[in-house]
Amino acid sequence: MRVTAVLALAALLAAPAVGQDDTVWPTPTISNDISALPKAVQRKRKAILAAAATGDIESLRALFAAQEFPPTVSYGAPDDGVAYLKDVSEDEGGRQMLGLLLDLFSLPYAWYPDAEGPKTYIWPYLADLPVADLTPSQVTDAYRLLNHEQLQELRDFDAWYYWRTGISESGEWLFFVAGD
Repeated sequence: MRVTAVLALAALLAAPAVGQDDTVWPTPTISNDISALPKAVQRKRKAILAAAATGDIESLRALFAAQEFPPTVSYGAPDDGVAYLKDVSEDEGGRQMLGLLLDLFSLPYAWYPDAEGPKTYIWPYLADLPVADLTPSQVTDAYRLLNHEQLQELRDFDAWYYWRTGISESGEWLFFVAGD
């Protein structure tokens, strides 16, 4: 009986863990060179920055309406993305969200050069890195967006679920979202 139990335990220990993820994730390219972005991405980024700099959340509405599919602002898919951003803003005018957009675009971006299909350029680049493995310089960049408690929460969860934004290589604003 003991031998059977020991053999069963040995087999369990030798077998791969159930649900173990052996996936090797690609490493993103990180850049601060805006001139290296595709022209369509540069134009959309510039338009978003101009709208955010107005201080009027409604200035985003034209950018949302100009696309067949507006950017995702919540995984709950609100009917009115601009109204949603205004509602989740820490101020009643939505200016916190506009300031956040300006801050996100002030940091380097990430993209995957070997990805199949259309490429997406993501700000901040931190959103595509393992939070637990950030270098001291990257942690400093994270503190430009987060306080200590927020960064620790992301580390504990080992994922970036804070705000991020992305533009496709064709110039579509794909998302401005927080969450997992």
